[in-house]
Amino acid sequence: MDNIEHSIWSEQTQESDLKYQNAENVELIVAVTNKIDNLVQQNSPINNELVRNSRMNELYNMDSDGQLNFLPTAVVVREKHGHTAPVYSLCYFSYDDSVDLEMLNKNGRYNITSFDRRVYNAICTLYINNQKTISLTEIFSVMNGYAKSNPSSNQLQTIEKSVIKLQCVTAFIDMTDEVNANIIKDKQVLIDAGILKSQTDNIRQAVIEDKMLHCRIGTITSEQGKVSKSFQIMGEPCLLTYNRAKGTLISVPMKYLALSAVNSTEKTIAFQDYLLMRILSYKNGKMKENKILYDTLYRDSGITKPSVPKDFKRDRETILKMMDEWIEKGLIYSYKETKNGRSFVGLVFYVDKTEKENV
Repeated sequence: MDNIEHSIWSEQTQESDLKYQNAENVELIVAVTNKIDNLVQQNSPINNELVRNSRMNELYNMDSDGQLNFLPTAVVVREKHGHTAPVYSLCYFSYDDSVDLEMLNKNGRYNITSFDRRVYNAICTLYINNQKTISLTEIFSVMNGYAKSNPSSNQLQTIEKSVIKLQCVTAFIDMTDEVNANIIKDKQVLIDAGILKSQTDNIRQAVIEDKMLHCRIGTITSEQGKVSKSFQIMGEPCLLTYNRAKGTLISVPMKYLALSAVNSTEKTIAFQDYLLMRILSYKNGKMKENKILYDTLYRDSGITKPSVPKDFKRDRETILKMMDEWIEKGLIYSYKETKNGRSFVGLVFYVDKTEKENV
């Protein structure tokens, strides 16, 4: 992300009381017979802004009377590609009229969170692997790298609320500049989606406007009162289409998600996704910097940095546990924290022994 600049352009179901069973009903839900090897992480600047940019991810603003206003907030994302002129993308995300604000506010916030993004990536991963009918348990398993197989009813309810939220969000992306500047790597993806007509189109405007997610929900209740749900994905999620066309997908081996040293929370998911993006992008040559500042980590993961030193120390300990486990699993060779005076400000990671010895 070091070569990307960002600027703001302008501003503008009732909760279910049903309880879930951990063992899904096999007559309704198609079980995964083969585990997926990699999570597909979407890494376009727009995907990343959706979490870290408060003017975009809140999906609403407050008017003078204290009422929620769902007029979309428009954001321009400016990318630099080598020595070319900046390329601009106008985007916004907004709730539709079907959103249940009471349901959303009972479990988290109205905005799109890192947890929601992980849910979305898990669903897109299942879709890419030709699994169009999925269960909450399968989403949970992919989110956690198959490390945990018995989610609680609360964990399943949290995932369901995220899925419902994502269905209520409309995405608008004007990628005219990206198409005309030949930033789109695979125009055929956009042609197949009906956004472009041909590889040689001279266009005045190219826009994706769609719900973030389309799915049909199936529910079955047994005679004993146990409830199972399935989600049939009705078409390719629009941000997946966009990222496939741009070539901004990162393949994350499941073993790097399956961490035993830390619990899976919104904060740890946010830290994990950012660190994996930085490390894997460095390893594949997309990024040149192996230094990570904690302030940047907080900003780009959408997490507020603690003002209390002991809370910041606790976050650092969580991050270091992740790094230690990734050493054991072969993602990195080693790392060290860096200081400014007496304060810890970040870390440096090394992907192999030679790199560390040459420092």
